[in-house]
Amino acid sequence: MNSSSIGKSTCLISLDRNLSGESEKGLKEILAKVEQQKIRHVILDFSPIDHMNSAGASVLVKMAVLANQHKQKLFALGLNTRYQDIFHLTGLCEGISVIKEPPEKSAGLSDAEVRDLQAMIIGKGRQDDGGWSPNLTKLQVTEKPRGAMNKNVHNRQVLGPLQGFGPIWEKTYRLTIDKVALQPKDIIAIMKQHFPEFQPPQNRFYATTKGITAGEIVLIDSATPGGLVSTGVLVLYSDDWSFTLMTPQGHPEAGWVTFNASAKGKAIEMQIQGLASAADPLYELAFRIAGSKFQEAIWRHVLSSLASHLGVKAEIRIEKTCLMSDLQWLRSVNLWYNAQIRSLPYNITRLFS
Repeated sequence: MNSSSIGKSTCLISLDRNLSGESEKGLKEILAKVEQQKIRHVILDFSPIDHMNSAGASVLVKMAVLANQHKQKLFALGLNTRYQDIFHLTGLCEGISVIKEPPEKSAGLSDAEVRDLQAMIIGKGRQDDGGWSPNLTKLQVTEKPRGAMNKNVHNRQVLGPLQGFGPIWEKTYRLTIDKVALQPKDIIAIMKQHFPEFQPPQNRFYATTKGITAGEIVLIDSATPGGLVSTGVLVLYSDDWSFTLMTPQGHPEAGWVTFNASAKGKAIEMQIQGLASAADPLYELAFRIAGSKFQEAIWRHVLSSLASHLGVKAEIRIEKTCLMSDLQWLRSVNLWYNAQIRSLPYNITRLFS
């Protein structure tokens, strides 16, 4: 990964072949360096990329937040059609402007600077979309698992971390698994297979017959302090080592949660990482009162259930970072889809049934 200056206020960052969680440190260092140089336009060159996973998408969200704090403008250059679709699906286009090719007058460049930019572009990588959900504009519930209420999901759009109302939080839950016979992909396979039963009693997850597969919908009925909420999530990404669930309109959060297993010496670290913001003002208030602790208890329970299943000690570690503290008042319109409010009639019906 390297950067090249274009004129006085623009630079090009050529990304590595694989964009993943490991890319974060290098990108953060380059953004800090160009900020010191008073560079305001930063173009990310995706041309060399062979593959981007969902952790890589999370890195891009964090870079968009960081660039905004530095008063920098981020651009994405060299995206193939499929990666442009992924940018729209994940909401990354809300924080990173996509440059269409050829990059004429991109980022306010002169004709000479555009020619310089074109000369810097490295040869094309594969930009493989393996693991990603098919492109969609709205969720379509085609299978209703038995027992699921199936409300507030069909025909809804998904919302990424940059499309919520509240502060953007990164919350990471870790469990160390010291069991020689297992590999990281074995842990993820177990998580996918037993994901609904690993949930606490107040959370009912209903996967389809295809299970945790990219593009599938998992319906959720959750008994919260504010009453029963019927919602769901999209399986945004899934491979042998990780999977990511993304929220629709009306869900308490806008964003996603990624489940990842990796080798740490002779042990395996199972990680659950949420990257999200409260979807609307009502949910933000609820999170500040009790919702945040309620949510943290859920993922603690999931990792504890995994530990119990594997017969290992459940020592859960949590890290919380507020990436952006501002409230996005323009996102108050998300309140229209609030699943807590829209589930209210079903809660009243249950009282008299």
